Amino acid sequence: MYVIIRILLGALAGWLTGKLADDEGYSRALISGHRQLLDIIYGIIGATIGDYLFFWAVIGKGSAFSSYATAVLGAITLVGLARLIAGMRRAGNS
Repeated sequence: MYVIIRILLGALAGWLTGKLADDEGYSRALISGHRQLLDIIYGIIGATIGDYLFFWAVIGKGSAFSSYATAVLGAITLVGLARLIAGMRRAGNS
């Protein structure tokens, strides 16, 4: 059950981060639906990474709230980094 919640939280956090960042990073090279899909995928991956890093940093499971919070923070971080790297690559090619 927790894995499903982590996936949903990561997808939601990735999608919301993409909405807040708007066209920054990926540029308009991607169709809007593809940008949103990338944000959702990166959000899910970031939530998983964030949860595992928290597990190893704390050396065990924390409370449910702390696990959800780190999943959301991991999703936001990975989506932000992906957009930052894509923006830097785009600026370097211009």
